[in-house]
Amino acid sequence: MIKTFLNLIRIKHYVKNAVCFVPLIFSLNFTNPILCFNAAAVFMAFCLISSSVYIFNDLFDIKYDKLSKEKSKRPIPAGKIRIKTAIFIMFILLLAGLTICAFLNTSCLFAAVCYIVLNIFYTLYLKNIEIIDAACIASGFILRILAGCAAISVLPSPLVILLTFFVSMFFTFSKRLLELESKDGHQRKSIEKFTPKTLNQFVCANAILSISFYFAYVMDTTTIERAGTGYLYISAIPFSLIIFRLLFLANTNTITLDPSDFIYKDKMVQALFLLYFVILFSILAL
Repeated sequence: MIKTFLNLIRIKHYVKNAVCFVPLIFSLNFTNPILCFNAAAVFMAFCLISSSVYIFNDLFDIKYDKLSKEKSKRPIPAGKIRIKTAIFIMFILLLAGLTICAFLNTSCLFAAVCYIVLNIFYTLYLKNIEIIDAACIASGFILRILAGCAAISVLPSPLVILLTFFVSMFFTFSKRLLELESKDGHQRKSIEKFTPKTLNQFVCANAILSISFYFAYVMDTTTIERAGTGYLYISAIPFSLIIFRLLFLANTNTITLDPSDFIYKDKMVQALFLLYFVILFSILAL
């Protein structure tokens, strides 16, 4: 039952909400216990809210998910959790997440409400429109960043916003590429007009933009002044290697339909992330 519940709330996707910590890290406030607590609180809030959004999406798509080899295994389409129970859990998670945001400040609450509204429109209509569906998902990550900024009272960096957008687009189009090349039994409408070659071009374009905006951020004079060091550019090397590894896996994978699984399963991705954070924190600490 516990495993079914964890699958319902998509706990493995909580890693996506880690972007809420980005403002804390790059504002160099990670040594402040109060701000660390606030960042952790907004992270937990978006974990709860995103879980409620996943449940809403599963409830809305139940008849389509039953046609998919992978999605039909989810608790709701598989009949492991009753619809009434899922609705109850959805509202409890939503209320809990919004309560945490309200406790932090009104800006966090506003970002969370915008995230919920965006995902409602996404589930009902926007996810069926090519490119717009990916932009909606990327916008959801930007709202997480804005909530993370609001939680610790720092202004969002335009370069970080753009970086977040294109990294998210990279992951989303990678997922669409995996779905298009799979024999899953059901294909989402937003990729019906795509070919693998076209989708791969979108993946590559967003990979390049992600690396470019990361370089722009670490080389920006404002970033250098805030960090007190001109060596942040070194972290761009492991960052680029992570993107390259994910790009490689997206084009050679035959197992999963979700690139976020690579973070949990691929040893090289894990090693590169570890290397990235060791270099980043070493530069900032010194």
